[in-house]
Amino acid sequence: MIGLIVLVLLCGGVSAGSHSLRYFATRMTPIPGFPEFVGVGYVDDVQFVMYDSDRKQLIPREQWMVESEGPESWMQKTELMQRQEMYSKIYLPILTSQSNQSEGIHTYQIQLGCELRDDGTRNAFVQTGWDGRDFMNFDKDNIVWETPVPWAQGIQSKLNQNSANKQQCKHNLEVMCFEWLRKFLQYGQRELSVVTPVVSFTRLGGSNRLSCVVTGFYPQAIEVTLWRDGVMIDETLSSGILPNHDRTYQIRKWIEFDPEDQAEYSCRVEHSGLTETMVVIYELKSGSQVPVTVWIVLGILGLIVFLAIVAAIIKRKVTEKSGYNPNKE
Repeated sequence: MIGLIVLVLLCGGVSAGSHSLRYFATRMTPIPGFPEFVGVGYVDDVQFVMYDSDRKQLIPREQWMVESEGPESWMQKTELMQRQEMYSKIYLPILTSQSNQSEGIHTYQIQLGCELRDDGTRNAFVQTGWDGRDFMNFDKDNIVWETPVPWAQGIQSKLNQNSANKQQCKHNLEVMCFEWLRKFLQYGQRELSVVTPVVSFTRLGGSNRLSCVVTGFYPQAIEVTLWRDGVMIDETLSSGILPNHDRTYQIRKWIEFDPEDQAEYSCRVEHSGLTETMVVIYELKSGSQVPVTVWIVLGILGLIVFLAIVAAIIKRKVTEKSGYNPNKE
């Protein structure tokens, strides 16, 4: 049965490279107020379709998907998701029985995917989980199902006896998934294009927090590190990657530091939108530099005013001694 479930949605992947297609499907024990089955699809980091057992419709989440997929293709994908829902409903009680976990709330999950990396290499996979733990995976290179779960070995054996099923899984992963990925990338090429990050590395206010803010980048995969005198700082705090309103992303990393420390601090960013690592350096300045500058400016202004007063006094005395009075003319 698990082979049938997997074959329905062999179309996704984990975003570890430049572009990816991923599908996630979850079946859970019935709970009032929650759909028993939910499926979602992602191109790179953008969710473009969703499905749940309450509405029983494949719902587009991006306009480019609505405009590009024809009615016939959309109906086929809807039927695939509906069959996935049906098979998972049959399979859930089988798993609860095999695992001797008939009581409580349980979940069965499938992750399916493929990816095209920057270096031209490709990857594809199918992974299933039971209650959040690894359950059954397909090794497409050796064309075999594998499981780390002792009670699932009987299911594993039956799956591996079905050669036609395994060959279909391999074909769907190595051919169909990449065909769909390329097609979806073409559909959403404007929205899914790479956007270069903007980096600022500053001390926040008068605090002892040195913060590197990286924002406006796409896709989501990014590496941000903080360095002191050429040595990477391991103990940093991070906001994690967060979404912006325009579908780009942001992340902030920071450290607590001594403002009197004269070391060179830098923030280094690696992203697919950059041709090389971006390095932004923060030059520490003495806290007394700003007040000194202010006093110098004030001193110069004071000197100008003083000289003007002295000049006026001297002029008046010279006028009095000469006996000249302009008011008499």
